[in-house]
Amino acid sequence: MTMKKKDSFFIIFIFILGFLTLNVFSAIVNDPVGKWKFSAPGAPYGYDQGIIEIVREAGEFSATVSFTGMDYKFELEKVKFEEEKLSFNLYLEGEDIYVLMSFSEENKLSGKAIYSQGEVTLYATRELIEE
Repeated sequence: MTMKKKDSFFIIFIFILGFLTLNVFSAIVNDPVGKWKFSAPGAPYGYDQGIIEIVREAGEFSATVSFTGMDYKFELEKVKFEEEKLSFNLYLEGEDIYVLMSFSEENKLSGKAIYSQGEVTLYATRELIEE
């Protein structure tokens, strides 16, 4: 290779490497851990708003849900966060409910709760901790 071709190759290589590095570092890594205020407009009254709290210990997720106006926290089962999707199960009043949500924005989740009578749309917003 001539010196000019080597320089051109080197410049192109640096440009591509810089572009790839920029994309890797600018990718947003979403994390579901935290306290989420949710609403489920189509859910029965009393179950249409509340708080989902998600924690991660030793690489495993666990979570609870409490509904507005209730002091009791329900343990969520099979809590997973894979491929940018949060899923969990809840057994409530004799009903198995499967929830699947994903990030619609950095601190917002949206998805659905699926149960024997159909499905209900869910929206959640992370409660940010003020320092």
